[in-house]
Amino acid sequence: MSAREVADWWTKHSPKLFSSNIRLFVKDSEVNEGIINTLKKEPEKFWYYNNGITALCSSIGKKPLGGSARDTGIFECKDVKVVNGAQTVGSIARAYKNYPEQVEKARVLIRFISLENCPEEFATEITRFNNTQNRIDRREFVALDPEQERIKNELHLEEIIYTYKSGESIPDGEKGFDLNEATISRACKQNEVSFATRVKDKIGVLWEDIEKPPYKTLFNRSVNGSNLWKLVQILRVVENKLSEVQKQRDGREKLFATRSNRLILHLVYKALPENFFSISSDLTPVQIDDIQSMTSEFLGSIMSESSNLFPTSYPANIFRNVTKCQEIVEKILN
Repeated sequence: MSAREVADWWTKHSPKLFSSNIRLFVKDSEVNEGIINTLKKEPEKFWYYNNGITALCSSIGKKPLGGSARDTGIFECKDVKVVNGAQTVGSIARAYKNYPEQVEKARVLIRFISLENCPEEFATEITRFNNTQNRIDRREFVALDPEQERIKNELHLEEIIYTYKSGESIPDGEKGFDLNEATISRACKQNEVSFATRVKDKIGVLWEDIEKPPYKTLFNRSVNGSNLWKLVQILRVVENKLSEVQKQRDGREKLFATRSNRLILHLVYKALPENFFSISSDLTPVQIDDIQSMTSEFLGSIMSESSNLFPTSYPANIFRNVTKCQEIVEKILN
């Protein structure tokens, strides 16, 4: 269909057009801004970039022009309700208001489904499954980054398996790791404490846009496969030590061992000499012991400084707060 026609729908029939949708048009949204931007700059490509619209109708009838065949003709769709694509319709309408000449050039795919002679629950099921099946999570777009494949190939030469696509089998932990561990490691290795805080609270934010920071800060040409594997090995030693604490202790120490794990890893990375990460060999038993000792020491320091600085704050809230985490790290490093 012409995008112009869809804009007219919005003008004439909104919000009734979306009465069966799970949500109305969300005005301030990155996705919707992207739709509008495409209509403004590349309207001819809109058909290829957009998933389209799904609409339900109480019936679809063909007008008698051209005979009874239903492959082509003029069709009348009654009681149209958009059940998937409200953001597309609303964005087209907004774009048409500001850039009418550009929107005139765009076309959009639309699927009309007749509910005539269908069971009562069919409409609800269509709405539910259209909005839940094959949903794309933020991390899926990481697969489009060529740097991930480069890192994978570098590690393959060292017989280390690295998986970054959803659906790939999780490798043997002894000789492999996945995107999740890679992201945690790279985030905690950054000088800015904010990365360790974000990876603890909302790791998905770090995968949000593979074309700009924070993702580009974590994964770029400078990231070396061997170096990344070393970071992951250290991460695992820290996690194993903190798991021991969680099993053997209770109360406050157990709580801090759970909540402050990313900040502890950040401090361990800072404490190790930089040349430690450039050696591609696996960790030695002596190095593992040293990292375990550092982990215990930093856990104690974090507990002590948290009590001094924020005596009334709950640990879970402390380690979601960038400013508080920065204060704790500064105290410990000083």
